[in-house]
Amino acid sequence: MFLERLFEKRSNDTSWSMSNPPEWVFDMFGGKETASGERVSEGTALMHPDVFACVNVLSDDIAKLPIHTFQKTKNGIVSANHPVGKLLYRKPNQYMTAFVWKKLMAVHVCIWGNAYSAIKADKDGNIVELLPLNPAKTFPYIDPKSGSLWYETTINSKKVELYADEVLHYKGLSEDGITGKTPISVIRENIGAQSAATKYSSRFYKNDATPRGILKVPSIINEDAKKAARREWKRVNSGENIAIIDAGLDYSSIAMPLQDAQFIETMKYNKAQIAAIYKVPLHKINELDRATFNNTEHLAIEYVKNTLQPWIVSGEQENNNKLFTDHETDVLGFYTKYNVNSELRGDAKSRAEFYEIMHRISALNADEIREYEEKNSIPHGDRHIISLNYTFLDILEKYQMAKAGASKGGGEGG
Repeated sequence: MFLERLFEKRSNDTSWSMSNPPEWVFDMFGGKETASGERVSEGTALMHPDVFACVNVLSDDIAKLPIHTFQKTKNGIVSANHPVGKLLYRKPNQYMTAFVWKKLMAVHVCIWGNAYSAIKADKDGNIVELLPLNPAKTFPYIDPKSGSLWYETTINSKKVELYADEVLHYKGLSEDGITGKTPISVIRENIGAQSAATKYSSRFYKNDATPRGILKVPSIINEDAKKAARREWKRVNSGENIAIIDAGLDYSSIAMPLQDAQFIETMKYNKAQIAAIYKVPLHKINELDRATFNNTEHLAIEYVKNTLQPWIVSGEQENNNKLFTDHETDVLGFYTKYNVNSELRGDAKSRAEFYEIMHRISALNADEIREYEEKNSIPHGDRHIISLNYTFLDILEKYQMAKAGASKGGGEGG
């Protein structure tokens, strides 16, 4: 059963062998070794440029979306004055702004597959802080007797157990619905190959661009003469683009792998694989080979729908489930929602067309539009407009007959 492993605390799991060690053993020694010879762990993966770029893009785009708190009332949906609203919108704890906290949660999910924050409440039960927990030292488990979900973590070098309701748990792809799977385990080989290629190119440039190839001599020479010829060649030609050959020597250049199409394509392939795992479009990490001016806006919309939307829905559901009581959600109608308007507003022309349509169908009034543009209200701006040509389908025939009668009566009276 896939939930069996969750019925044991991770910290008490000492039954392992060197042939199949747990993940934390690899992390102690710098992560698992890949086929390229590079060791990659969750802690070191963020130092890789392509992983850093993808994680930075995702975390920034999620962190910049404000989280608003609303309430469903008999008079409609209104902005809610709730303690949770201030935490999510302004300051989750005394150390962080909302942007920093949201970005940290996203980074933890991108690297470890899980992000945790302890929910701290006062004596009256009001939530006063959301404190991030170390994802490498926080583990969920199910109590075998009660079947309840618990979290074991380390705070100030002490083991602490928390109820499930005391922990906000954002997770990525999961095999059991309890613990997220780290993306690094999937792209470990790609990261290792990229790291090895980067080190190779660094070693090449470390050679001061010395011409590389084969230096042919007209006769057989001993080892000391070879060393002397190599030393003299480096002294004369080091750092120069054009080599000077004398004494009957013949130089044949060896093509550098850095110039080969295969090497370049391998680098691009690994970058594309890493970006695909994180569902980040290549143009977001400055890979613009296939991007055009015409399709960039469409790609941006696709990015919001296919990449950000799952994160947003998952975050909203976790917030609503853990930050409000059942009475607050089911009876009072409190809920949180990410505002994605900043991602979807597009250019000024597209935004103006959107506002015009929404205003014409009475979905937005003038003051609401001005609020989106951060402008003050105007007289009568809170009134909604509607075209006189619009009516309901079920009274359309009566409406047309009434108009025809009014027109006929007006004609006879004239």
